[in-house]
Amino acid sequence: MKKLLIALVLLLLVLGGGVLHYLHLDVLWWHSWRMQQAPAHHDSLALDRYRVDIQRQPIEGLDDDVSALTFNPQTGTLFAVLNGEPLLVELSVEGQLLRKVRINGVQDMEGLTYVAGNRFVIAEERTQRLIEIEVADDAVELDVAGAPSLTIGLDLNGNKGFEGLSWDQRLQRLLVVKERDPLRVLAVSGFIGASPGSPIAVRIEELKSPDSPWLFVRDLSSLSLHDETGHLLLLSDESNMLVEYDEDSHPRSLLGLWRGMHGLEHTVPQAEGLAMDEQQRLYLVSEPNLFYRFVPE
Repeated sequence: MKKLLIALVLLLLVLGGGVLHYLHLDVLWWHSWRMQQAPAHHDSLALDRYRVDIQRQPIEGLDDDVSALTFNPQTGTLFAVLNGEPLLVELSVEGQLLRKVRINGVQDMEGLTYVAGNRFVIAEERTQRLIEIEVADDAVELDVAGAPSLTIGLDLNGNKGFEGLSWDQRLQRLLVVKERDPLRVLAVSGFIGASPGSPIAVRIEELKSPDSPWLFVRDLSSLSLHDETGHLLLLSDESNMLVEYDEDSHPRSLLGLWRGMHGLEHTVPQAEGLAMDEQQRLYLVSEPNLFYRFVPE
């Protein structure tokens, strides 16, 4: 009887460990513990101290797949794209729909970032085309024909291409994440701001090697650069976590997106877009149309 009880306990431990590994919770807890044991860094965003204050809020007026997010400090609003119907939308910081702009000449938009003025860059996932656009304050429709564009075509493998964009204002470069097979974090210089009609010198640099031990997530669905510190936030849908990396590519803090973490009543179902505002509030969108906001405590 005693041997049977021990066998049952061992079986439960193995099964429990298997479930944790399948859900990637073992990775989340392990790296979260390691970061907490490391010396404190004064410039860390300390994602572990964030709490959700808006969660699972449907964006009224949008039924399609909201797929990217960026913050515009000039307007104090958020912008997102849909990867079904070709729309760019403007949202309030409370998640209310303010405006829709139809984008003609694009397909499968998955990435978006604000640059400056009225300039944005959008990314098509499958083609890996980056397109620089101007969105006037009163625009309701625009065509990308003739807009500056750059097609990278790296590891083309269908629906596992470019998923997120972020503009690095200090170094004047575009940061791009590729979803998986392999995971990639790229910096593209020389494209944004190039003179129309003139030759351009584009430089593409890999910021994180796909086999880096610090890149421990299963996929990459979005990213956001914190300009003041130069720290990079990488979002993973499949691993249900957001990780902060310093300028030396070391992880500094982590925010889990599972039920019970940071005040979440339910696990974030499919986190696809990420943005941070000037108050260091974090915004997430999850397909099909759910809005979240996290605030530092």
